Amino acid sequence: MALLAAFAAAYVVAAVLGRLTVLPDSSVSLVWPAAGVGVLWLLTRARRPWPWLDVVVLFGATGAVVAATGASLERAAVGAFATVVETVVTCAVMARGCRRVWAGRGTRALSHGELWWFLAAVAAGVVTSAPVTGLAVWLDSGFWSWEVLLLWCARNGEAVLVVCTMGLVVGAWLRRARTGLPIPGQVRRARPAEWVSVLVLTPAVYAAWFATLGEVALVFPLIVLTVWAGMRLPSPVVIVHSTVVSVVVLALTAHGVGPFVTLQSPTSQVAVAQLYVGLACVLGLALALAAEDRDRLVRDLAATRDEAQAQATLLTTIVDTMAEGVRVVDAAGRLVVRNPAATRLLLGGAAAGPAVDGEDGDDLAGLRRLDGSDLPPEEVPYRRALAGELVRETDLLVRPPGASASRIVTFTTARLPAARGGGVVTVMRDVTAERQELSRAAAMQASLLPARAPVVPGYELAARFVPARSVGGDFYDWQADEPGLVLTLADVMGKGPAAAILAASTRATLQAHAQGADVAATLAATEDAMADDLANAAAFVTAFRAHLDPSSGLVTYADAGHGLSFLVRADGSHEHLRALGPPLGVGFGAPREAATVRMAPGDVLLVFSDGVLDAAGGSLLDLRRHEPALRRAGSAREAADAVVALAAAAGPQEDDLTVLAVRREPGRGMAPPSPPTDPTKE
Repeated sequence: MALLAAFAAAYVVAAVLGRLTVLPDSSVSLVWPAAGVGVLWLLTRARRPWPWLDVVVLFGATGAVVAATGASLERAAVGAFATVVETVVTCAVMARGCRRVWAGRGTRALSHGELWWFLAAVAAGVVTSAPVTGLAVWLDSGFWSWEVLLLWCARNGEAVLVVCTMGLVVGAWLRRARTGLPIPGQVRRARPAEWVSVLVLTPAVYAAWFATLGEVALVFPLIVLTVWAGMRLPSPVVIVHSTVVSVVVLALTAHGVGPFVTLQSPTSQVAVAQLYVGLACVLGLALALAAEDRDRLVRDLAATRDEAQAQATLLTTIVDTMAEGVRVVDAAGRLVVRNPAATRLLLGGAAAGPAVDGEDGDDLAGLRRLDGSDLPPEEVPYRRALAGELVRETDLLVRPPGASASRIVTFTTARLPAARGGGVVTVMRDVTAERQELSRAAAMQASLLPARAPVVPGYELAARFVPARSVGGDFYDWQADEPGLVLTLADVMGKGPAAAILAASTRATLQAHAQGADVAATLAATEDAMADDLANAAAFVTAFRAHLDPSSGLVTYADAGHGLSFLVRADGSHEHLRALGPPLGVGFGAPREAATVRMAPGDVLLVFSDGVLDAAGGSLLDLRRHEPALRRAGSAREAADAVVALAAAAGPQEDDLTVLAVRREPGRGMAPPSPPTDPTKE
């Protein structure tokens, strides 16, 4: 309520001052600063409770002042209504177009974009209220005057333009003093001499000009002073300049001095003077706000440039200190960036400095395939990436100029966004030591696999092991066990060295706890022995272990979550040997079961790892594509090779491939029937 009372008091003072300039015989004031105070009043009180109260007080204050200064009650009421219409319409348009100013409640100065909405609001307010004012004049004097309507529009529009913009600047300064936030107008800096020249010399020049010249057309060159202020000074100073110009021009005109007094009537004189002042104010404010927007944009661009340079420097530092080589080419294959690590990998000590934009691909001349053969240009990693191919961890031999030995370097590429010009970034890493270590590990893992297949009369045995990463978590084993044969295929969760270590441990534990034909007991004992290792590694092992009685062809098997074993009959049909329990390491203590199946002459027992299933498509139904090749296989070796070949043809290998095949040779007699097989088989 204190704010309401303060604005009401300020409005009454402004209205009384305006009524002191009433024209004879019309009750129309030459100036009406209360129009600007009213708009500033509702703007500052925006979005507060009881908005109708402000309108009622505004109406009452206007009517009271007008009536108290000599107007009739009817004239006072209609004039007050016209004032309310103008103020409400102006604020309504500002609320729509100057939303930032409206939300600031009088504490945010106008921006260049909001200036035009503000001018539209001022025009809408005075034009809408002008007919009501004409009615008030008619009630008071009995005649309709277009000059009075022109004066109403000019004086009220100029008052709102000057008083409201000045009030917004003051409100913004108060907000800055209270919060420390910057406000518009602080970006530009002019010398103090210019401030003094504009604010002191302007009224003097106007006074001298008005006193010596009597033609209306000759007053417009004085707008040069406003242009000077708008181009050089902050918008708050320009508003002060416009206020000074307004006071000087209107005061001189009201006292009969200046070019505007050549017009016929005092109403026309003041109206044209108001229009001139409004034009000068709009011009100066538009120039100042536009210049501030330009200065602010330049400042923001400079800050953005500095930030981009800092980020570029940081990125360059990071890239240059990377252990991996980074090489970037544009969409045409021209070299853009090559960090020192890439220079060392590709050129050795021949070029230690940074790459120069536009260099050709001579730094890739030392690339070779792993077998030492030349690398065709179309197989260069960045060319493959430009052609749309995904290049991930591709190993190549690199022999820099002057080097005595080649290095193994892995290449990974990524396409750059076409919106940024396109191109390819290639990351290179020297994996020579890593590959050598993996090669030794692979050799050691291979040495742990059976060196040769045991000789089992009437049977053929074959196995294939293809790790995805030199070493893997798959393994197979076979052991002669009088009077039969024990077969094992296991798959440790994961890939790489960690899985290989756990696979070796599993193989050793199986051998240590082997219990002959009791394959279920062997798996149970192995799981118990490895319980701590599996729990600590958070891993599990799927395993298939079987005992073959060569004389009868009876296969006793236990399956711990593997489920990828098939008995392919000589007639082309097959039986799926299902898993009989969870993997080792899942559900410790669960009982292990065994089942039996009989191999007839010509049958093939085929066991493989999930890498084969993944290559086929991921489901058991996808394995049907292997059936034609398996029917054509004339031996266990051909069956194992057919499975591996089909998996390799499916694309890059993502998992280890292990295949174990046992074939009973045709023409061998069968022993007397054994007990019925387990119903879990298909």
